[in-house]
Amino acid sequence: MKIFETIEELLPELDLAKKMISPYFYILRLDELNYAKRIESFPHYKRFFEISFYEENKNKIQIGHTTFQGIKDTLTFTSPMQSLSIHRVERPIGYIIFFSPKFFTPAKHQYNFQYDFPFFKLSSYPYYKISKEEQVFIKQILEVIHREHKNNEAHCLEIIQSYLTILLNYVKRILKGESGNVKLKRYEEITSKFEEMILKETVSYQSISDYASQLNITPIYLSECVKRATGLTAKKVLMNYQVLRAKSLLVQTNLPVEEIAHQMGFEEATNFIKFFKNNQGITPLAFRKLP
Repeated sequence: MKIFETIEELLPELDLAKKMISPYFYILRLDELNYAKRIESFPHYKRFFEISFYEENKNKIQIGHTTFQGIKDTLTFTSPMQSLSIHRVERPIGYIIFFSPKFFTPAKHQYNFQYDFPFFKLSSYPYYKISKEEQVFIKQILEVIHREHKNNEAHCLEIIQSYLTILLNYVKRILKGESGNVKLKRYEEITSKFEEMILKETVSYQSISDYASQLNITPIYLSECVKRATGLTAKKVLMNYQVLRAKSLLVQTNLPVEEIAHQMGFEEATNFIKFFKNNQGITPLAFRKLP
């Protein structure tokens, strides 16, 4: 699947003008998309975040291995290197925001950002239904951000940063019942860095010992930190990310299992099939055929 390193790279694919107030931010109203181009399916990864608000959307969407269709009054969240594809059949109503944590002042780190806003974690559900009252408030914020982005007047950057922060914290409140930032404890920081390194992998994955070595700690200490932060062993966390990636490739591409095995870093497809079945109880092909 295609990987978009920057927001600017994505805009031509969507047939959008490159008018940007920052290389780390873009907002569009969905009626601005050129549906005459009719991109029937657009599986891809991005190196930045996406948050979408749909008043109505009849299109089929896959985020990771989660599929949904016919949604209303809904927020969806896509994180860096989380696969996304959309089967477009009708123009939806709403907004999409693309942004990088570097857009904020001071710039945030991707993984601290995901900790502050856990609805962006890969393990979180990628879409949420919101109430009519919540929809009204969120839509007002998005309208202001869109207007400021379009007009590009004095101090628009700072205004958009502020409104985006309000939006993210409001979403955090209604979805999790939490507010404010929590300082990472030592074991949480190590776990966050461990997950960061896993997500940066583009082909093969390393051993727990290798990850621990890069963190300048022992494998035992890494496992202790991960276990305390997640309740899972470091090996299980690594395997969960591998399975998430494998599922995404299986449902969002038509690549043969042998090619997916290669992209996952397995030298032999049989080893990948065994790995997947041990974790999911079914073969990759059987998973691909699930309704």
